[in-house]
Amino acid sequence: MDQGEQTWSEAAHVTGPRIWRTTEVDPGEAFDYYHEGICSAFMPLRPELERSLRRGFQATHYAYGLSASTLNVVSAQSHLVQRGPAEIAASSEDCYYLNFQIAGDCRITQNGTDIVLLAGDVGLFDSSQNFGLHHDTFPELKVASLMLPKHSIGANGGDQPARTPQLLSRHPVYGRLIAEAMQTLVETITAGNHADIAGLQSLVISLLELTGRPDRGHSDAGASALTDSGAITTDSARGAAQLLRVKRIIRARCTTPGYSVAACARETALSERYIHRLFEGDEDSFGTFLIRERLTAATRMLRHPASAHLPTATIATEAGFSDPSHFHRAFRSRYGMTPGEWRGR
Repeated sequence: MDQGEQTWSEAAHVTGPRIWRTTEVDPGEAFDYYHEGICSAFMPLRPELERSLRRGFQATHYAYGLSASTLNVVSAQSHLVQRGPAEIAASSEDCYYLNFQIAGDCRITQNGTDIVLLAGDVGLFDSSQNFGLHHDTFPELKVASLMLPKHSIGANGGDQPARTPQLLSRHPVYGRLIAEAMQTLVETITAGNHADIAGLQSLVISLLELTGRPDRGHSDAGASALTDSGAITTDSARGAAQLLRVKRIIRARCTTPGYSVAACARETALSERYIHRLFEGDEDSFGTFLIRERLTAATRMLRHPASAHLPTATIATEAGFSDPSHFHRAFRSRYGMTPGEWRGR
């Protein structure tokens, strides 16, 4: 089972993923199958590729439902994607696409303007206007695309985005923050850590609204000013993005024995005191978050067939616990049963 193919908590408002893999169909049908998948998960689109290259087309597509929006994570051979009048007319709702380029690059054309997304960049474009997505430079691509219905933008008092396409990750104030938030959303949802997903989606939308406000977009003068709704400030957005980055690093390092706030501070170039303050603002602590992530890692190992032969004491060590008795106490406190009982279920 893929990491994403699990049952999601209703509290996280996540469904899926729905999955399309071209390796599961006849090579002669691969490109048409991919076309069907992206039209089903996104909205009507027109992928284009030379006919001689279509046979055996390689692509994997995960579609996660996030309340009213959808996060699509696509890995594929390079190709062109178009959306024109026929595809627009066949759609029932307009949305914005927020694309985070994970690998390769993409040239987005819309409204007579081109922007180029390199790995780590975030771009915005409009489903109600003709566009083209050109993947020309690299043989393969990987992109995460968050579809946001237009009614969800501006609902918190912010303005709708200005003329598209926009290269949001190069925004002088919010660019780094929105790229960090998108990367964290992708890594969180594909790793199965759903506790922060709703907050991540809200943060992305709030940052998107802020990038569309010209009075706050090009200087730090508005850094402490609230949006019209009072929902978010530049300082609070920066803190939220930094906390997300810290959490992402802890998730990646949690199984390291003896991992500490000092080690996290060195890796993030933040002070230990500031990391503690970030967690305090979230009514949490570094230590409790680290233990939760170690327990999550332990549950993955306990349910994985490859670890079925391992005793729970070994699972504890592999998950980063130095004391098996501490692991058992923490596990029972969190899950209401011992690791052995949990594995038996």
